[in-house]
Amino acid sequence: MMSVHIKTNSFNARFKSKSRAALKAKAYTPLIDYKEIKEQARVHSYSLLKLWLPNGIVRQHEYIALNPTRHDQHLGSFRINMHSGQWADFATSDRGGDLIALLAYLDQSTQSKAARKISALLGLKEHRHVG
Repeated sequence: MMSVHIKTNSFNARFKSKSRAALKAKAYTPLIDYKEIKEQARVHSYSLLKLWLPNGIVRQHEYIALNPTRHDQHLGSFRINMHSGQWADFATSDRGGDLIALLAYLDQSTQSKAARKISALLGLKEHRHVG
C-alpha cells in the first residue's frame, strides 16, 4: 500500500486555525469614544496644553504658543481656543477642530493614536467591543 500525504490540507487547516485566532484577537479591540475624549480634553485643556506646549501663555480664552513643528520664533500665530479646542497656525494655515487633532498634528501621528494618548493621560476608560 502506498501512503499519500497531501500538504495542502494540513496547510489549510493550520492557516484556518491561525486566521480564526487572529480574528478572535481582533474581536476585542478597544473602541475609541472620540466624543468623550474630545470633551474631557476640552475640560482639561489648560493642563494638556501646558504639557504639550510648556512655554505658551493664556490671553482671555486662547492659549498662544510657539509651533514646535516649524521654526517658530515669535508668539502670536499659533493659537488654541481653550473653550472649543479649535486651533490654528495663521502663519501656515494649519488648523484643526479639537485637541485630538492638535495632538495628532504635534506628534505627526493619527487621530486614533492621539485620542488613545489623551485618554491615557486623563485616565479615561476604554470601551470594549466584541465584534
